Amino acid sequence: MFLNIWMRISYMVQILAACGVFLFPAKKRRPFPPIVIGSSLIMTCISYLITGIMNHLWQKQGSIIFWSFYIISAIVFILVNMCSSVLEAVFVGVICCGVQHIAYDLCLIAQLALGMNTEEPGSAGAFLLLLIYLATYVASYWLLAKKLAHKGHYTATRGAVLPLAIMMILVWGISVAELSTSAGFEAGVYNHIIYRVLDSLCCIFVLWVQIDQKEKTALQRELDGINAAARQQQMQYRRTSETIESINRRCHDLKHQVRALRECTDKEHIREYLDEIENDVMIYDTAVQTGNKALDTVLMEKGLFCRDHNIQWTAMADGVKLSFMKIEDIYAIFGNALDNAVSAVMKLKDEDKRVISVKILEQNRLVLIQVQNYYEGTLRFENGLPLTTKKNKYDHGFGMKSIQHIAESYNGTMTVQANDGIFMLQILIPVPDTAV
Repeated sequence: MFLNIWMRISYMVQILAACGVFLFPAKKRRPFPPIVIGSSLIMTCISYLITGIMNHLWQKQGSIIFWSFYIISAIVFILVNMCSSVLEAVFVGVICCGVQHIAYDLCLIAQLALGMNTEEPGSAGAFLLLLIYLATYVASYWLLAKKLAHKGHYTATRGAVLPLAIMMILVWGISVAELSTSAGFEAGVYNHIIYRVLDSLCCIFVLWVQIDQKEKTALQRELDGINAAARQQQMQYRRTSETIESINRRCHDLKHQVRALRECTDKEHIREYLDEIENDVMIYDTAVQTGNKALDTVLMEKGLFCRDHNIQWTAMADGVKLSFMKIEDIYAIFGNALDNAVSAVMKLKDEDKRVISVKILEQNRLVLIQVQNYYEGTLRFENGLPLTTKKNKYDHGFGMKSIQHIAESYNGTMTVQANDGIFMLQILIPVPDTAV
């Protein structure tokens, strides 16, 4: 009785175990324990019923339904338990089935090599098969799941669909060939060997391609960050050039103003001249020096904008404390945070409240990043983040999510408060032990 039940649910158990390997490093839905237990029980019960029904169908049709059902089950199981898109769930689900195929092929190869009965391997044979599955799944976690996972997600691009499609076509083709009566594919040892070798190669191929694809995506991401930093540096160069050109132009004008001051006896005119000169040279103070070039660039850019739009801002920033962060992450955090702050204060009717404050300091091996500004109106929050106030909800509202994602990638946290007309963004990031 127990053996009969196990035979009807064993394949599903193998698939779910493979899915568990790839769920381990992923971002899971909450509350995860009841969801994964409940979905596993439901999938197992459905498998028991489907397998019983399939036994009464035509062999070829039953095999197709059997194979399709478990592929879909793996995808649904990933989608239910993992915070992922449908494309990512398809990507991970098919890979899980590929890992299960490899383990199954290794078991059959071991059984054939040892002359074991593939239908009833016995207790010793069952123990050997269990070890093979465990070894395959553990190896797939260290060699595959950990390498493919990035910040709780798997990079599933449209380009990754191609090798997955190739795997599916090959498996279907081999399955049809195995069931055919063509010469060379009769049921026998050679048939099983050819089928399992091709099946294993197919699975290994698609998994290898995904690792290669992930590495290329990581390199592309790094290249994009470098390009973004280069663009920001070019912008800073243009800003600095404009500043120097403006100062040179004003220096030429100062000659005439100084000559006029010598001849002027009206104190009020002298004061106006001095105020104008002071305003002209204040632009040079916009070029901040925090000890971090990436931070200097973004602060200078936003500072020039604030100066031109009558926005007061203060920056108490020790950029050296951010030396362990990537350049593109610094740009993303401060660029998004300051853009949001500027957008909020620009809407204020009271110009005295057009103030932005930036602080960066370290205490107890924690870096605090704080951005404060005034705001008007009512902010709505969802999952702890403010919803965008722009009309086009689909193209906006990603700034805060980007900041939160970056903070979490450094094992940090982001909190947002909006009280009494003051908006405050706070980021806490632990300083790595390797950071100086």
